[in-house]
Amino acid sequence: MMKKNLLITVLVLIFVLMVDVSASAQSSDEVKVKNETEKSVIRRFALVVGANDGGPHRAKLRYAVSDAKAVLKVLEEMGGVLADDSRLLVEPTREAFFWEMKRLQDRVNRARAEHRRVEVIFYYSGHSDEKNILVGKEKISYQDFRDEINRMEADVRIAILDSCASGAFTQLKGGKKRAPFLVDTAYDMKGYAVMTSSSSDEASQESDRLEGSYFTHYLISGLRGAADMTQDGRVTLNEAYQFSFNETLAQTEQTVSGPQHPNYNIQMSGTGDVVMTDIRHSSTILVLGKDVSGKIFIHDPKDVLVVELNKPSGRDIELGLEKGKYRVIVIAEGLIWESKVKLPEGKRVALARDDFKKMDKIDTVARGDFRAIKRKTFKKRGKTTIFGAWLNKLTRVRDTWSMLSGFQFGLTFNRSLSIGFAGFANTGDFPLGHPVYWGLTVEYLFPARSMFQPKVGILVGAGEEYLLSHGFYVIEPEASVTFNITRKFSITSGISFRINTRENAVLSPFSWGFSLELGR
Repeated sequence: MMKKNLLITVLVLIFVLMVDVSASAQSSDEVKVKNETEKSVIRRFALVVGANDGGPHRAKLRYAVSDAKAVLKVLEEMGGVLADDSRLLVEPTREAFFWEMKRLQDRVNRARAEHRRVEVIFYYSGHSDEKNILVGKEKISYQDFRDEINRMEADVRIAILDSCASGAFTQLKGGKKRAPFLVDTAYDMKGYAVMTSSSSDEASQESDRLEGSYFTHYLISGLRGAADMTQDGRVTLNEAYQFSFNETLAQTEQTVSGPQHPNYNIQMSGTGDVVMTDIRHSSTILVLGKDVSGKIFIHDPKDVLVVELNKPSGRDIELGLEKGKYRVIVIAEGLIWESKVKLPEGKRVALARDDFKKMDKIDTVARGDFRAIKRKTFKKRGKTTIFGAWLNKLTRVRDTWSMLSGFQFGLTFNRSLSIGFAGFANTGDFPLGHPVYWGLTVEYLFPARSMFQPKVGILVGAGEEYLLSHGFYVIEPEASVTFNITRKFSITSGISFRINTRENAVLSPFSWGFSLELGR
């Protein structure tokens, strides 16, 4: 009997041990699976920098900071970047720039232990030259910047530079201008990629029409879905570059600064391509139907152009946008069509050809740019300013050199066209009279990417050689160069030629002048 009880006890103990071992093994497997699952999450960091100020010898940019904010917005909405993992730097110093780079390195290196993949996206919009990024009066060499990026233990490192001559950065490791290409979208790439807005000897251009740079405008349009050529709901790095390259080049071929060729250098191993944005993660989606085709312009509730693309017929295009009211313009076969649509939170809204109404064509510009579907010249926010100037002209009065001094005030539209009133009086001591004249002025300030800007203008008015007598009419064209000391203060120097209706005029035709201008 005792032997039987002992046998039963041994069998029970063996059973309990087997169950415990099985449970432990199962628990271990569950922990392992859980750890693998947690570690399989991709973590993406973003450092975005915008700097309008490139130092005292360069004209301030207008849209570098706003471009940086727009890029960060897309990355957080659709690019898998959490708000805690993103950082925006506005007009940083060199010290602040490298401090943030080192801070990002530390975060990336710590994240390696917790995530299967770690990725970093860096974006810069501002001034640069063939060797350096320019932030205020300071310089950051491309090599130093490259070294900081290489220290980051991320699986994927992407640098996007929207600045003049930024293509020189790709050449540090043998990068060169190449045509865009597409590869399989299976996602297992490791390495780094550099995308720049121009080649090493080209200017990166801004546009008042876009209220931003050409390159970043089309990059954002592409990331929102315009570049999704495979229609899989995702925009890859190569798709984004292909779209930005084609659209930027097409829109800058006829500009004053000449064509702008974005550059691309990729050093990655593995299969597929890096997914930059997932359109399905957008809060709202606008679908342009198969029967909608032509040049598409989408304006947000503030009438800012947020997406621009050429859409072929025969396929849908999905665009990730924020909720709100939008105005969609289509230009096709010389006709203009408009549709107003409201995008609710979390909804997909489709537009077909029947949802558009034909518009009157009011204005056009070269290359089919959508600049005045509805004329808003002189009406856009921040485009009209009041200016004043103290004027001086060195000329001959009765064969004696004398200085004419005066004033000018008026309005400047779109930072280029000015309309105002000016008047001059002789400051010399001439017993036989002090000639004066005044009139309306029209001036045009040519756009330029430096501190010096050419200007042409004309004055049309009247005057008198003596007090209340010997009146005359005058037309005075001028050509000059403006030196921009600050954004609102400048010095102008140039020559003019007076056409006077009075015979034997006391004022000679030619003048050399200079002026101090405020507010233009």
